[in-house]
Amino acid sequence: MNDKIKKIANQSLQNEAISREDALHLMQIDGDEIYTLFYWANQIRLRYFDHSVKVCSIVSAKQGRCTEDCRFCSQSAHYHTGIEEFPVIDTNKIVGVANCAEKTGSSSLGIVTSGYSISNPEDLDKICKSIKAIVENTHIQPHGSFGMLTKEMAKALVKCGLKRLNHNLETSERFFPNICSTHSFVDRVNTIRIAKEAGLEVCSGAIFGIGEGVEDRIDLAFTLKNLSVDVIPLNFLHPISGTPLGNCTPLMPMEALKIISIFRFVLPDKEIKIAGGRESSLRDLQSWMFYAGANSTMIGNYLTTKGRKVEEDLQMIKDLKLEVSDENRSSV
Repeated sequence: MNDKIKKIANQSLQNEAISREDALHLMQIDGDEIYTLFYWANQIRLRYFDHSVKVCSIVSAKQGRCTEDCRFCSQSAHYHTGIEEFPVIDTNKIVGVANCAEKTGSSSLGIVTSGYSISNPEDLDKICKSIKAIVENTHIQPHGSFGMLTKEMAKALVKCGLKRLNHNLETSERFFPNICSTHSFVDRVNTIRIAKEAGLEVCSGAIFGIGEGVEDRIDLAFTLKNLSVDVIPLNFLHPISGTPLGNCTPLMPMEALKIISIFRFVLPDKEIKIAGGRESSLRDLQSWMFYAGANSTMIGNYLTTKGRKVEEDLQMIKDLKLEVSDENRSSV
């Protein structure tokens, strides 16, 4: 078994595509051999990223009252979760968050709005103004997550200085109808294609622990590879009371780490970012996410849930003798 893991790892180390069958084989690994899996995932990470890791931050720029029914989401108007709801916040607030994020070492700030899309032209103008202000007043990159995009929206966002769009596929095309009925998997893929055509980098990933199977995880990894996304954020379900998945049990740490490793094997030279839910799924093994193959993480609070203290995450990175990268920072 160890020889087969090594053989598959050598393909990834040479940036040769591994097969779906090999990825499924790796996903079945358990027992003591899981440490061999982590070892090779770490070697692949070191091959492409050395000891450098990236950290990013996000800001909830519009929250709640979302028309979509994603079964894990606290912001859906279909569920009663008790979150604070507010319209698009002003530019000064967003720039203030960007300044704080820059001081902590973040290379980017993700501006996130709830809803199917930015349907109000005034809201889009506010977002564009905020993106431009980040470019003019900070050294970090403005990224964003705004739901579905039209070609016109994508062009406007590029023009004002947006560098990267986040638009998660969440799960496999086969499993997607089980978590959302108000839009389709194809809708999400189309937004990714529109973003790339407009010249935006794309950050797209998944949420795990929502009832998906092993094959769904593998299929999603290969879909992201085929779409040539730039960054893959991996989220783990943090059950929210009031949502249909509110009573689910978070994934166990070793299962979450194994998922990270498989994504590293399938996408050897891509930035793999560990984001929401790592506190509940990885618990005391959060530092292992890098050993399992990740080279990026989100720090600070998420949208409607709390993250770890920034100081704790930065100390963790320092203790591991890793270095926070400023590669994405721009010059004002």
